[in-house]
Amino acid sequence: MLAVCCCVVLVGCGDTKEKLSTFYATYDDEKSNKIEAILEQEKDIEHANVIFIEDKILVAMQVKPWLRYKKKKIEKKVEEDLKKEFPNADLIVSSDFKLHWESTKLIDENDKEKLNDEVDQLKKLSKEET
Repeated sequence: MLAVCCCVVLVGCGDTKEKLSTFYATYDDEKSNKIEAILEQEKDIEHANVIFIEDKILVAMQVKPWLRYKKKKIEKKVEEDLKKEFPNADLIVSSDFKLHWESTKLIDENDKEKLNDEVDQLKKLSKEET
């Protein structure tokens, strides 16, 4: 009986949070599957927002809390993997919390009309040093 209760509690405590939030203004099934596969294989990422519009790919991610000292290394690896798959794309890869937060708001708004301008603003934001 005790073993059954422990199993129920452990199953209930499982991680049900999605790892990716995506927004594709121009949806391409092949490209979206490649991006998601690259991010899913990276075990150090806790959550990532992906915005894909025309030739721009924005990846704003949060790394697991105990790996914050490796943020730049993780960013670089993800960016290199994406560059291999999408050499002509304008890539923005960041583990900055503010960029992740802003991209979450943009995905929640679901407004394709102002998406391009907002992604350009997020690109400028990613270049700022905080």
